[in-house]
Amino acid sequence: MTSQRLQELFAHFDRKRVVVVGDVYLDEVVRGLMTGVSLESPVPIVEIAERLYNPGAAGNAACNVAALGAKTTMVGVVGADSNAGILHAEFARFGVDASGLVVDPAHPTNTYGKLSAHSAHSVPQEVLRTDTPTPPPISGDVERNVIRAIDKVAEKADAIVVVDQVGSVASAGVLACVAEIGRRRKILTVGDSRGRINRFKGFGVAVPNDGELGQAFGLDTSTPAGLAKAAQQLLGVLDAGLITCGERGIAGFSKAGSFTRAAMAPRVVDVTGAGDTVTAAVTLALLSGATLEESAYVGNAAAAVAVGQSGVVTVSREEVLRLAEGGNPSGKVVPLGDLRRVLDGLRRTGKRIVWTNGCFDIIHAGHVLYLERAAREGDVLVVGLNSDASVRALKGPERPIVPQDERALIMSAFSAVGFVTVFDEVSPLGAIDTLRPDIYVKGGDYTVDMINQDERRLVEGYGGRIAIIAGVEGRSTTNIVRRLAEEYRE
Repeated sequence: MTSQRLQELFAHFDRKRVVVVGDVYLDEVVRGLMTGVSLESPVPIVEIAERLYNPGAAGNAACNVAALGAKTTMVGVVGADSNAGILHAEFARFGVDASGLVVDPAHPTNTYGKLSAHSAHSVPQEVLRTDTPTPPPISGDVERNVIRAIDKVAEKADAIVVVDQVGSVASAGVLACVAEIGRRRKILTVGDSRGRINRFKGFGVAVPNDGELGQAFGLDTSTPAGLAKAAQQLLGVLDAGLITCGERGIAGFSKAGSFTRAAMAPRVVDVTGAGDTVTAAVTLALLSGATLEESAYVGNAAAAVAVGQSGVVTVSREEVLRLAEGGNPSGKVVPLGDLRRVLDGLRRTGKRIVWTNGCFDIIHAGHVLYLERAAREGDVLVVGLNSDASVRALKGPERPIVPQDERALIMSAFSAVGFVTVFDEVSPLGAIDTLRPDIYVKGGDYTVDMINQDERRLVEGYGGRIAIIAGVEGRSTTNIVRRLAEEYRE
């Protein structure tokens, strides 16, 4: 697919209205410091430092639809508890209309938790996971209220997406309601289910992964033949299927034939939630006039952005476009505005963000050692790269030797580097204020009292830490440039 065609499709996204129906979870990450062991029993005592939240399951799919630009409404079930309030607040933060959430006072809000802790001399690690009881299939008044909510919000919808995580909200009545609305209003219906996609009769498109498809039909889908056999059974239930197959990409099936689109991920960090990203991207591509094969391309590109990051994330059209155009093959080079959102998602998974910055004009051994040491200060190293204009202001009109796009590409190739972003100012103060890294690494023979005190006040003011890493003696770009100039004159 050409970049122009991708932009044509993306231009329609913000005019679409999508309803997402399904099992909603509140994902909670708790971070803290282990201060000792209980006197009453051999269990650690963790001093809580931070609680982070994110909508999960069908909620994550809704947030991905919203992040791609569409007007999004969530229909699901929550309890009559404080976690429901947190979930509403999180949906509001992502721009998702949560007015379709139905309260079931008989069951708690679905909540999945992770507790991460560290000691004074250790890195954070996960020590506990929590979960609420698996909710039963909805019925009675709760099911009727969910169906009413779907009927109400579907009046202006262009598509309805059902994400079936644990078989609770996607009851037979709800699935029949969505299929009937799709037929009557001639709108797109999309289904994704963990092992029950065979129950989505009358839907337009299904987007399960290969394992979920095999589970639904009792078939082994690990081979192309097995996948094709299961897909043919799927086509007896609904119109078309886009089956995600991990590193093998997406396999498409319809009555017109089949195809495979290869995966596009340059690196895989974490696949959690990537299926929701594919569901969102495919839905909006189809709504915008894409063919089934074109929508698979868009889904692959969106998934490639998602799996290159840690934890459950949303992706933007700009990120997908950059990756598809090939100007950012590693997926690590991210504009400052987008990077804040990416790092916020990483923090929700307990990651500590490290920042360092510089010109990094001609890479030498000192840079390599410095970056490796900086990365060990936390979990994700972000390199702030001075733009060409700011390098000229700092070093003079003859610099940089290497232009900023090439410098960013080179920096992104280092395994120690998590992300690279370019900033135009001479000082990194604005970029640091935007990103708020947990650790700010400075290189050189400094003490904290000797560094820029505006930077120090900013970082320490929001609770960050400053780490000083000594440089490698005799290694500098300036020395290399001077030596080359001397040898050239000789």
